[in-house]
Amino acid sequence: MQLFTLLSGLLLITLPSLLLAANNTNCAESIVGCFQTSEQSALSVYEPMYLIAGGEYGEDLKGRFQFSFKYKLFDDQSSLIDSAPWLDSLHLSYTQTSLWNWSKDSLPFEDTSYKPSFYFTLNESPFYDLLAFGYTHESNGQAEEVSRSMDALFIQPIWTFPVANSSLTVFPRFLYYLSKGEFNDDLADYRGYVDLNLRYGNEDSWGINTLYRYGRSGQYSVQVDLTYPIRTPISIRTGGFLYLQYFQGYGESMLNYNEQVGPILRIGLGIVR
Repeated sequence: MQLFTLLSGLLLITLPSLLLAANNTNCAESIVGCFQTSEQSALSVYEPMYLIAGGEYGEDLKGRFQFSFKYKLFDDQSSLIDSAPWLDSLHLSYTQTSLWNWSKDSLPFEDTSYKPSFYFTLNESPFYDLLAFGYTHESNGQAEEVSRSMDALFIQPIWTFPVANSSLTVFPRFLYYLSKGEFNDDLADYRGYVDLNLRYGNEDSWGINTLYRYGRSGQYSVQVDLTYPIRTPISIRTGGFLYLQYFQGYGESMLNYNEQVGPILRIGLGIVR
């Protein structure tokens, strides 16, 4: 909880900079700009940021809270870039997702996933629009029997296609697990080795993001995020959005990665989609 408080405070301090930095992010109406390295501010948005609430029928009302940002570690003026130009595309990203039980007296955060990553990018080629690859960690910050964690290498090709006056972006993420926690050694049975991500829409109307996972033992999960702008946008992907999220399957939280839940429907406010 101390870590959550610290990071939440950091978010409040840096959020104005993040939103302004998004003005310089060349998202090109797709997720691509969230990985790109050129002509962007050092600190900018990464994955969606939102506060939504809902739950399974007849179960507790729970909020889901997520914030995310990325940081480009070096710029063109760095002396390191002169001697090691490959560092120019090195990024640090951080995403934090919490489940918040609003039906309990103390309004506890039931579980929080902390997801730092280091990654490089390669620009457009005949085979992809962009390629991101690197190292990622995810854990819930707990100890002993409730501890959950994993470390993995990932590679994420990104393709964007014009479809019916909008854009469709396909960005699967392929994982190679380096290690899994003592109490979640069978994580791949439920999460699998590929996160299939799809994004469709345009920046002045509805947008839809879909995440699909298929575990090694046949378990699956699907998450669909539907968004609609409700204020003048600050920039591409950033502003105020009606945010509707559907989830069904395994692994909504790291703590209960092997428990099936859903369908779960939540609604609320997003500031990055």
